[in-house]
Amino acid sequence: MKVVFLLFASLVLLGAECALVRPLGLSIARADVGVAAVLFFALRCSSLEGAFGAAAVGYCIDVLSGQPSGLYVFTAVLTYLLARLIAPFVEAKRALAFAALAVPIDGLHNLAVWSLTLLGTAPGGSRGVLLSSIPSTAVLTAVAALLVWPIFKRVDGLFEKPDSGLLR
Repeated sequence: MKVVFLLFASLVLLGAECALVRPLGLSIARADVGVAAVLFFALRCSSLEGAFGAAAVGYCIDVLSGQPSGLYVFTAVLTYLLARLIAPFVEAKRALAFAALAVPIDGLHNLAVWSLTLLGTAPGGSRGVLLSSIPSTAVLTAVAALLVWPIFKRVDGLFEKPDSGLLR
């Protein structure tokens, strides 16, 4: 049930991101709320819940972006697996730590999107522009991660089970 609420919050945030990209003048570099959601799934959900959540967020990004079908589903699950791999080694229980972790994760996600787009499209176009926008997108994603952390944390807190130890 937690994943459903987190997916609903992610979908609302993705819709807000899509609505705000053009008015804010962001065309190539943008705050990637989907990566922040996938990172939260990797850090706070069980393996099966998180993988399902990452795939669902990737599907929502696919639908909203108009990119080749399946691109963001694959990269979201790949990003989830990479974040899940490093999750035991990082402590991201505060918004600042979550935002700091979002920067390299978003960089890896955008690099995966760029490389898969490179394989599947004709030569020319905006390959260099997309590659050069990775650092600014990562920084904007860190700002977005700071903003969405309280929302995801509140939804996650609704489903926490109290400790049932012997001493209360």
